[in-house]
Amino acid sequence: MNGEMDWSLFFRKELEPVQAYRPGLREEQIRQIAKADTIYKLSSNESPLPPFPSALKAMREALSTLNEYPDGSSHHLTQLLSWHYQIPSEQIIVGNGSNELIDLIAQTCLEPGDNVVYGWPSFVVYRSSAQIAGADCREVALAADGSFDLDALLAAIDQRTKIVTVCTPNNPTGAVVSAAALEDFLKKVPSHVLVVLDAAYEEFVDDEQAAAPLAYFDGQRPYVVLRTFSKIYALAGLRCGYGFAPSILVEMLHKIREPFNVNALAQIAARACLEDDEELDRRRALNTAGKRNLCACFERLGLKYYPSEANFVWVEVPDAAATFDALLSKGIITRPFPEANGLRVGIGDTAGVTATITAFETLFPTQ
Repeated sequence: MNGEMDWSLFFRKELEPVQAYRPGLREEQIRQIAKADTIYKLSSNESPLPPFPSALKAMREALSTLNEYPDGSSHHLTQLLSWHYQIPSEQIIVGNGSNELIDLIAQTCLEPGDNVVYGWPSFVVYRSSAQIAGADCREVALAADGSFDLDALLAAIDQRTKIVTVCTPNNPTGAVVSAAALEDFLKKVPSHVLVVLDAAYEEFVDDEQAAAPLAYFDGQRPYVVLRTFSKIYALAGLRCGYGFAPSILVEMLHKIREPFNVNALAQIAARACLEDDEELDRRRALNTAGKRNLCACFERLGLKYYPSEANFVWVEVPDAAATFDALLSKGIITRPFPEANGLRVGIGDTAGVTATITAFETLFPTQ
């Protein structure tokens, strides 16, 4: 082989604009930077608590069966989801996190020349999944309250739009769309557009006026609702998400998903979580209390923030990069957005919230 290899010959041109996902910092990465004995990782919207005790018990009991492949169709979990939500099993699909389902929908539905409409800033996979499929991205600014501007999304739709994605509560702002706004939006979306409603943080919502995405799911219209076990159910390390979609779309998604896309322990743990409403309620209450205390701190310090219905709070600071570094030195890991001078601050456990409040009060003393 002579000359320098031109590797671009091997790669799809659609990958050129795609940026690899960059996860938040891990605890071990900042041990030498932080001057605190305890590290609070609040950058990835994870649960600050371990998996449900019922899920841990179920997984321990299944360890001796890991020589076997997982259930390739996630049959038992799908049936339990069907019973739990009273939706036919053929309208449910389980994935390796809801992230995989976003990718699968893009691979199934999008072609070069199509476009995808979504609010921004939001979950970066909306962008990357469309780019990989060769579709154009139409990113619409958020409303003043940090929620998806549904009227602006409608205005961005044209004949080449194939998917419009709505995230509520939105990541990174935690803002929700109202039930009235979503109902009106669904009436106005053209029939050639698939609406994907990402409700990864829905279990944290306290606002009674917020949309309940499944209330509008009928299994007929081009409308998909995505959920996950990664957040309030504390199974982020196992990767298990699920979606509700018309059966014809579910059938197509099964054609391209990996044969054993959801591991055995994830399926077993997810089933245990679904049957443990008491623990779910306890964790929701803990998150609500922590969020209330954190927002009260921002209020006292005069920092602008979005009222959040998720397990994190978006707060604006004079210098996001500098504030991130300063918090890091105190053992608080957040997710910075320097271009918007904002930080996404996760809700920790009781000790984590207290440490976060103390750190912010030190950095932004009241006058």
